[in-house]
Amino acid sequence: METKNGILGPSSSELFDNRIEREWLTTKEASLFLAISENALRIMVHRGQIKVFKFGRRLRFKLEDCRSQVLEKGA
Repeated sequence: METKNGILGPSSSELFDNRIEREWLTTKEASLFLAISENALRIMVHRGQIKVFKFGRRLRFKLEDCRSQVLEKGA
């Protein structure tokens, strides 16, 4: 828990583990949540069927968007 300058504080993983619910999902996590393959998820992104955010080269999906997709799909 000690930082580079010797000051005690929570590590970055502890800060994010503290949250009750995650807001952003990776491609792998979103595909598992939606019960589809990662490739099928990328195809949905290309077709504009699901909202995606790019952080650099990485795709991120909002948990709420994935939930609404599941409800829309009726799964």
